[in-house]
Amino acid sequence: MHTDAIIEAVGGMSRFQILMVVFIFCPRMLMAWGMLMMSFAGTTPDWWCLPATAPSVDETDYMNNVTLKLCPTSDNITCQVVYSQDKNTIVSEWGLICDRKEGNPLVTSVQMAGVFVGALLGGQSADVLGRKWTYFVCLVLQGGFNLVAAFSVNWQMFTVLRFLIGMMTGSLLVVCYPYFIEFVGKKWRSLASAIPVWVTGLCAFALSSWLRPDWSHQHIILAALHLPFFAGWFFVPESLHWLAVKGRTDEAEKVVDQMSRYNKREKPTNTLQLLKQVAEEEQKLRASGSKYTYLDIYRGWSICWKSLIIQFVWACLSLMYYGISFGAGRLAGNLYLNIFLLGVVEVPTTVLTFFTNNKFGRKWTAVGFFAVATSAAFGVAIIAKTVSKDEQGVLINVLALVTKLGVGGAWAVYGLWSNETYPTVIRNLGFGAANTAARVGGMIAPYVFAGGDGDLVEPFVIVGSTMAVCGVLSVVMKDTKDQPLADTVGNQKNTRGDVTMVAIHMDIETQEALASLS
Repeated sequence: MHTDAIIEAVGGMSRFQILMVVFIFCPRMLMAWGMLMMSFAGTTPDWWCLPATAPSVDETDYMNNVTLKLCPTSDNITCQVVYSQDKNTIVSEWGLICDRKEGNPLVTSVQMAGVFVGALLGGQSADVLGRKWTYFVCLVLQGGFNLVAAFSVNWQMFTVLRFLIGMMTGSLLVVCYPYFIEFVGKKWRSLASAIPVWVTGLCAFALSSWLRPDWSHQHIILAALHLPFFAGWFFVPESLHWLAVKGRTDEAEKVVDQMSRYNKREKPTNTLQLLKQVAEEEQKLRASGSKYTYLDIYRGWSICWKSLIIQFVWACLSLMYYGISFGAGRLAGNLYLNIFLLGVVEVPTTVLTFFTNNKFGRKWTAVGFFAVATSAAFGVAIIAKTVSKDEQGVLINVLALVTKLGVGGAWAVYGLWSNETYPTVIRNLGFGAANTAARVGGMIAPYVFAGGDGDLVEPFVIVGSTMAVCGVLSVVMKDTKDQPLADTVGNQKNTRGDVTMVAIHMDIETQEALASLS
């Protein structure tokens, strides 16, 4: 609460926050690219099982519907597999077809397991070691693992590296969101869910895959794109909130000095005093000397039930979001266009959340998006059941896009809502647990949606039902609109939307600026 007031005084959204957007939030583009890499790299190109003929025979004479994706049997055991040359994926690279086809979804599922582990470790690390160290170490490792993955010699090596990439991505996703909003004024926190950096990453990935349709090249390109963001280490400070609750008040004051210089605003004259108050409150709450762990997000019914709802919702959102994304190859039409559309469809909802969050609050914005996703998901199931497959293509595609629109919007809201629900001392733990729950859905998604040519009715009925349940649970949740971020577990119960609760001695110009932000 005190730190929120200080941030408002030195500028809740100005030059310093733009710096944070560039170096902390923009790398989410790379995370999106890496997370959805398998939507291209795991695609199965057309292939034919051709008879072993003399070299003089033209192979194209045998590339027909009879030999298309015909797995070798006792009758054609000597046939040779020829892949379409329009793209090079891990399927064509290592022959993940027929009796080895389970290796393809396994790679994606193992990647999501890595994200699961990374979300657990990243949340704990960010709260113990700090946001900055955790963030930049994981960013460097993510770039390095992508580069090594590009030179994998077999699919087993590639699977291990996708797990490691997933770990770094999971950690970064947990850290970057709270790291950013802990430097932003309360009225600007909705911006975190409105900046379409994730969507931009998906669209850039679609374009890059179209221009260079090779799984190895895509990993090299992604690794190279990490380089500019490493410079952020020299400009971006540690979280002011985190330093304050850890009792490192002198360092926290230096961060305030940096913010005031960048934003050209005077800092409150009693800044150090306010920071010490935060540290003292936290010290009293932790007199026993114990460290916060994941158990603290379930300690006490008032926070436990919120944590359980948040984690359930995140798991359902992840199941649907990545299910559709990894299954882009099953949609009718061009693969690269489908990946692009599945990304760009989130732009209007991402931007819309900035206004709806501030106008209607987190609760009703989320409920609205869940209603859209539920309707579209049941629409897919109905069409898949009643319309012939020849006529399903466009209809299924449109409703899948609408479903992705609803899911993407709801997830953007919950990304902000979840962070605002927890106080600083357990914020990364709470957000990490939510991300961890999401990876359970992510690990299942490749098998539910991306494998084979199964019926769409059952999975989309399940999705529609779970989205409806998520909407109902969202109604029960407490809205956090216009509420300051709580720093400790104790003051979470007593926060109000008025930053003038804290007495700050400052000059007339700063008072007027703070009043305008309030």
